[in-house]
Amino acid sequence: MTDNEKIMIAGCAAGAAAATVPAVYGFMKATARQPICDKDFLRAEDGGFISECGAPTVLRGINLNDDLFWYKKDGLDESSKTADVFAALEERFGRYGTRQLAQKYNEGFITASDIKKIAKLGANCVRIPLRYKFLFSKENCKGDIDFDRLDYIIEKCRKAGLYVILDLHSAPGFQNTDSACGKNEESVLFSSSKEGFEARNATVRLWTQIAAHYKDEPAVAAYDLLNRPLNRIARWEESLDMLHKFYRRLLKAIRNVDEKHIIIFEAAGAPHTLPSPEKFKGENIAYGIYSHCNTTFEIQALVNGIKKFKESGIPFVICKLRAEENLASSLEAMNDNGISWLAGDYKGSGLKSAFLYGGSVPEADLTFDSYDVIGEKWSKPLATKNFELNKEMSTVLKNAFKYGAISIVKPEGKPKFRAKMGSRLIYGK
Repeated sequence: MTDNEKIMIAGCAAGAAAATVPAVYGFMKATARQPICDKDFLRAEDGGFISECGAPTVLRGINLNDDLFWYKKDGLDESSKTADVFAALEERFGRYGTRQLAQKYNEGFITASDIKKIAKLGANCVRIPLRYKFLFSKENCKGDIDFDRLDYIIEKCRKAGLYVILDLHSAPGFQNTDSACGKNEESVLFSSSKEGFEARNATVRLWTQIAAHYKDEPAVAAYDLLNRPLNRIARWEESLDMLHKFYRRLLKAIRNVDEKHIIIFEAAGAPHTLPSPEKFKGENIAYGIYSHCNTTFEIQALVNGIKKFKESGIPFVICKLRAEENLASSLEAMNDNGISWLAGDYKGSGLKSAFLYGGSVPEADLTFDSYDVIGEKWSKPLATKNFELNKEMSTVLKNAFKYGAISIVKPEGKPKFRAKMGSRLIYGK
């Protein structure tokens, strides 16, 4: 790869000049972060992401997770599913009370201070998980979503210069039976049964509301329609055609209320499970994947699989990259190939290598603790100051986030370097 091929322009350029700058890669230190505004609205184009002002952008960030940790109850442990914990609380406190407890948990788990930490680390994007039961007071996604908490976090991200990917982590009917999504019964979202039909209708209602609410929000980079579809589902190949048809239906429903935002179709495992790019040219979509990269072979295989799709003109996002043993080499490979990625996760239970911050707090006893006691345990004690920083992961991420960017517009103040690219001056701090 030549030096010229390594340069990615990630600042907003003036006029049509920016449109002529190639969307390739970068290795220089990022310019100072600015709040996201209308000129930063992203779209999918030519296998990458382009802002409204014509600046190519590669997304590099981290996942914010919202799994319900730190509890105890007979029959449940930390391998249980978030929906099971929600159901246990619902038995005692009802749907409304349980949603309020989840709200307290989220408010303690991710704060404005956390958003600043992520931006300071050098990320330009976060991915926020959404769970239908946390959003709606009624089953089947009926009624209106309470957007207050989500609006608050997105506003903090916008001011910090962070894009947001909204990720449907748990859909009605459950798109998988993974511990972060479903519950201890069969997924029905892709079933031809009445339950499957109702679940798909409910999911359409959910995304239509979200898209209508955020249609003019530039800090929202994309809608990630379904996290890890068909994961851990027996005979999942039989539901692949249903998944592709459902993506098309969701795309149409969202476009009825929002013509601007990027829509992400996630793979059911490997890239080859995605729908044909030929059907979606010019549709402002991206492809996504959840990936564990444990060996050099797996990293290269993933890069090769993604390249074939990028060449078709549709960009790719690794929605969550888990690489406990070789995170640095995995991210280096993605950066070298201009692939957008989000590592995971920002925070979690224990000191797992996949968490930037890990630790433990007093458990909420779901059987005996009162509503107020559970609320107290799931509020201030969850603050990140009570957790331990994964220094090794922090260093790796900081170096990976630095892999771009430079700007062809002069920054405020004196730039630390100035160079020429063709007839244009480029600047950086």
